[in-house]
Amino acid sequence: MGLTLYWEQKLDDADLVSFFDDNRSAWLIAARDALQYARDRFPDNSTIRRDDVAQFLVPVVEVNEDFKNHLDSSRLTQKYWAKHFSDLIVDRVWDEIVAQGPQQ
Repeated sequence: MGLTLYWEQKLDDADLVSFFDDNRSAWLIAARDALQYARDRFPDNSTIRRDDVAQFLVPVVEVNEDFKNHLDSSRLTQKYWAKHFSDLIVDRVWDEIVAQGPQQ
């Protein structure tokens, strides 16, 4: 389903858009790794979609200490933030990571 306007606004209200912007290079690497993970494990010639990449990115986001600290400091206790933040990451870097092609 990817990032919707509603969730982009909610993420912005929670300062998670600026959190992404402040750490963009790290999140870009994480998204690139998640895409490569999907490429390595999906059947050959499969179309890999944004949601495919985001699902592999969620566990990485969930255990990221900076992300957890941001949630704690903002008193954001709901479990859904990692999923929607992962959608934000993929939305923001998609064109860049797919343009690079598979890593060898």
